[in-house]
Amino acid sequence: MKRLNIVQVISNFPNARKLPPTNQGGTEKIVYELTENLVRRGHRVTIFASLGSRTSARLVPFPKGLRNHGIASYVLNNMPRDVDVIHDHTFRSTLGRLNLRTPTVCTVHLPVKQWVKHPVYVSKRARKVMGNNRGHFVYNGLNPNEYEFSDKKHNYMLFMGRILREKGVLQAIEIAERTNKKLIIAGPIKNKTFFHNVIAPRIRRNPNIRFVGPVGGKNKQKLLKYASCLLFPTLWEEPFGLVMIEAMACGTPVIALKRGAVPEVMAGFPQLICRSVSEMVAKVKAGNYPHPAVLRRYVIRRFTTSQMTTKYLQIYQKVMKK
Repeated sequence: MKRLNIVQVISNFPNARKLPPTNQGGTEKIVYELTENLVRRGHRVTIFASLGSRTSARLVPFPKGLRNHGIASYVLNNMPRDVDVIHDHTFRSTLGRLNLRTPTVCTVHLPVKQWVKHPVYVSKRARKVMGNNRGHFVYNGLNPNEYEFSDKKHNYMLFMGRILREKGVLQAIEIAERTNKKLIIAGPIKNKTFFHNVIAPRIRRNPNIRFVGPVGGKNKQKLLKYASCLLFPTLWEEPFGLVMIEAMACGTPVIALKRGAVPEVMAGFPQLICRSVSEMVAKVKAGNYPHPAVLRRYVIRRFTTSQMTTKYLQIYQKVMKK
């Protein structure tokens, strides 16, 4: 394969984080890993990202506070020469909307409808719902060496994600209440009113539930690998759900509600996919989980950064021919 000259662009607005992200930022993690992999494979990569980002690619940092149109014009004014393909990860697909001469691939990381020429969704389900089956899909991947494995589990369940109603944090609390089991809730508070008025009182009333805020690095690894299970009671049209594969890479089973991409990500373990909170409660009580090593093997077979990078390279080749 010839060496490509690739530009990666990640959103700078409203609150882009540095690459690699420390304790939150699924999209940032994916873009960082993809970029590093492309460089490792010998491609020339320029990445537009937040000031202070670390990368093996050539970094062009964004000035602070650039919005959609500003992002696009800043990128176009600072483009390297002879670019083969642009990969737009911005939440509004700001470059993809411009119909540039340079082939532009847009990964749609959120459940939004973007009418661009070469959209890539992060699951078949997202492509169907957001793109009417138009475009490509590439599953998110992770680097298995970054995830510590344990087949010894402690007696707590884990909820890890943004603290928002649609992520199902209330349902996770309900499962803890109904099973009388310990629950650790980890993640950034994205809706303060909801947290203080609805979530905090429930946590205060139940000594079995602990909120630990956003976690990263070693703390995140420890929580993931020792949990008896990860609860994923998502209520929205989940485009992928990175934490599910992160948990399984650590050997931790995922009990999930059948929404969005859950049936695809969890395809190897249909017995862990539930249609209701009551069914989740029953599964947690029964505790019949696949062996931790089986869960990790499943992720390595289907969801690695290396596989994700290969897929994206195939898409770059396709769009360059058009």
